[in-house]
Amino acid sequence: MSNRQPWRLIADEIRDPAMHFAMEEALLRLTDENYTQPTLRLRRVEPSVWIGYYQSPAEDVDIDYCTKHNLKIIRRLNAGGAVYQDNGTFCYSAFFNKSQFFSSFNITRSEQLYPLFGKVIIDLCKELNINANISPVNDITVNNRKIYGSAQLEWYTAFVHSGSILVNVNREAMQATLRPSNLKFADKGFTNVKDRVINLAELTETPTNVEQVMMLFVKNFEKNMKAKLVKGTFTDKEWNLAKQLFDEKYSRPEWTFSNSNAPKSMVSVKIPSGVLILKYELLNNRFKSVALLGDFLLPNHSEAESFMLICRDKTPSQAILEVEKTKLPADLKKGIVTLLNQIVSDGTH
Repeated sequence: MSNRQPWRLIADEIRDPAMHFAMEEALLRLTDENYTQPTLRLRRVEPSVWIGYYQSPAEDVDIDYCTKHNLKIIRRLNAGGAVYQDNGTFCYSAFFNKSQFFSSFNITRSEQLYPLFGKVIIDLCKELNINANISPVNDITVNNRKIYGSAQLEWYTAFVHSGSILVNVNREAMQATLRPSNLKFADKGFTNVKDRVINLAELTETPTNVEQVMMLFVKNFEKNMKAKLVKGTFTDKEWNLAKQLFDEKYSRPEWTFSNSNAPKSMVSVKIPSGVLILKYELLNNRFKSVALLGDFLLPNHSEAESFMLICRDKTPSQAILEVEKTKLPADLKKGIVTLLNQIVSDGTH
């Protein structure tokens, strides 16, 4: 056991979702600066809705319902789909140096982290006598119903992998707040959020609460990640940066609602990691503007930003050739090419 990697374990009391994500970014930035050591953060927040980095609140969330029930909507820094959180859920984030962690597990691609961290949840479920399975790309399911989802983000040398576990969430409230597209469940056999998910507490013979599941998670994280967890607290530097990010970014409505003014023409497709939407405006058959939206997974935002930049003033056919030059994940490249071909064959441009 002496070769286990020391990790700091933090179960903090941040409940406001905006401050919660400000701290997430602070830890990621400071991990890149080699200030923050490998850290496992266990987190719970007040009832709220978190949208993925590339999503639009107006299209993926029932804003009126959230306003009526005082549910905050906040944009995450990582990609993926919108999620509803309440006292019946808990989340974690694992912050680490990418090259060191990848090397210790003989990993070469970030997609390999999904089954690695998923194994922690599979083993946790076994202790509750639940037979769970990995559902590619980033979910864990029981009898095809989702109990867990994950996402991740790269920040230069730093990396964070995050997951959300349903223990006893209010599935009715989840159903009321989220508005996934019809493509979302096209290959899942479900037509709504409530039927797609299930709580761990609904699968156990004895009562199961969040605190119990969190303890099992910590135990199995240590085992699977070759980690030695030591309880710790945030430093003054981490708090100060988080407060700055809260004031300048996450507390401001424009952060969460910034994608609302995306171009109006739209094509969409389902890819393995989620729904991919391409919104665009053409002028003389050249892209005047391009925006990638959806709940797809992408750990490095700079790759998407590069694609959107190179499309400017290109024809859709020229853009197809440019996509192949990018470092975007293979499933995302294929999806974008499909959408660009759809625009080309439209016949109206």
